[in-house]
Amino acid sequence: MRKKILSVLLAATMVFSLAACGGGEKETEAPKETEAKTEAAKDTEAADADTTAAADSTAAADAAESTASGETKTITIGYAPATLNNAFWLAVKDGVQKAIEERTGYEVTLVDIDAGGDQAKMNDGISNLLGAGCDAMLVAPADSTAAMSALEECKNAGVPVINFDTPVDNTNGIVETIIASDNYNAGYVVGKDAASKMPEDAKILILNSDRASACVQRKQGFKDALDESGKKYTIINDLDGQGDMEVSLGVVSNAIVADPDLDVIFAVNDPSAMGSVNAIQQATVELEKEIMVYGVDGNPDAKLMIKNGDMEGTGSQSPETLGYDSMMAAFDVLEGKSIEPEIVVDTFLITAENVDEFGTDGWQ
Repeated sequence: MRKKILSVLLAATMVFSLAACGGGEKETEAPKETEAKTEAAKDTEAADADTTAAADSTAAADAAESTASGETKTITIGYAPATLNNAFWLAVKDGVQKAIEERTGYEVTLVDIDAGGDQAKMNDGISNLLGAGCDAMLVAPADSTAAMSALEECKNAGVPVINFDTPVDNTNGIVETIIASDNYNAGYVVGKDAASKMPEDAKILILNSDRASACVQRKQGFKDALDESGKKYTIINDLDGQGDMEVSLGVVSNAIVADPDLDVIFAVNDPSAMGSVNAIQQATVELEKEIMVYGVDGNPDAKLMIKNGDMEGTGSQSPETLGYDSMMAAFDVLEGKSIEPEIVVDTFLITAENVDEFGTDGWQ
C-alpha cells in the first residue's frame, strides 16, 4: 500500500514541478491537474486502507478459527509427591492423568520425582527438572518447611507450582494455589467417632508424621474432637510412624508390649494404621482388650480391614479428585487464567456402617 501511495504522490509532485518551471500556459493549468492527482491519491489510499482492514479482519478470523481448532502445545509437568511408595500417591497420579486426557490442546510429559519421603531428595529432583526444562510443578512436600528452598527456586525460574495435599506457608505467594483435603476435619471425624465408642479414661496411642503439615492438622483435629466430647483420656505415647506401614508395625509392636491395655490407636494415615493392625495380630503379649485402630485416607486395603472388623475407621478423602483438580489448576495457570489461592477437598468418615457404600476395590 505504501509503495502505491508513494508512486502516486511522486507522479503528482513531478507534474507540479514541470508546470512551475515551464511556459506561461502550463503554469495556469498546473494547480487543477495537481489537485486532481492529489484527490486520486487520496482515493487510492482509502481503497488500500479498506483492503488492508479487510485483510486484517480475515487474518483475525483465521487466527480465531485456528485457536478454536486447537494447536497442540507440548509441555512438561513435574509430579513430586512425598513418596511413590504409597497407594495414595499413585491414586493422586491417576487423577492427574485423567485431567491430562481430558484437557485438549496439550501434549504433556509427566515426570515423576520420587523422594521416598526424603525432602532433600525431592529438592534435588525439582532442581534437576528445572535445569532440564519444566513448565509447571505439582508438589506435595514430605517436609513443608524444608521444601521452601526448592519452591523459591521454582519461583525464581518462573515455573508455577501447584501445592497439593500438604500445604506450605504461602504468605509470600510462593505457590499459585494450595489444593488440599480438609485434613483437620479428617482427624476430627475420627476423634468424634472414637470418643463416642471409647470408655472413660481411655488410653490412646498416636502415630504421627509431624514433618508434614497435613498430618499435624489431622492430629490436631483428632485431639480437639476428643476434648469436645468431655470424656477423660490419656495419650500414652505420640510416636513417629513415618507414615509407613513397616515402620509403624515395628513401633506399635514395641508400644503394645509396654502398654497392652491400650484402647485406641490413631494413625495419621492408613499405611500406619494398617501397620498397627498387623502389629496387633502378631502381638507377642496378651492384649487386655480389643484395640480400636483408626487411620486417615480411605485406602482400599484399609477399607477391606474395616469391612473385616480389623480396623475401626478412616477419615477419608479422594486422592483422584486431588490429582485431577491440581492438574487442571496447572493448565489454567499456564493459560493465564486466575485461580483460587486455596481449594479444599472434602473429607468424611468411613466405618463398618458405610464401607459398602464406598467399596473396597478402589478409592472413593
